[in-house]
Amino acid sequence: MLFNKLKYVMSIVLVLFLTACSSDSRYHEIQAARLGECSYMADKEYHECVKRQQDSYDEFKKQREAEQTTDND
Repeated sequence: MLFNKLKYVMSIVLVLFLTACSSDSRYHEIQAARLGECSYMADKEYHECVKRQQDSYDEFKKQREAEQTTDND
């Protein structure tokens, strides 16, 4: 009985862990694609484009949470 509960809890933890990893990797995948698009721009536009892509995933999450809280108010 305890083993079944432990197995159930570990399954949930594993799913949550994989979800977090896939969100992070998806963000970096999109960011890499956008950086690839920057390479086709002129110098000034290129530098602005690259600067927009420098945010880390953690900064992106904080910004997104801040936007969601202001939308809910």
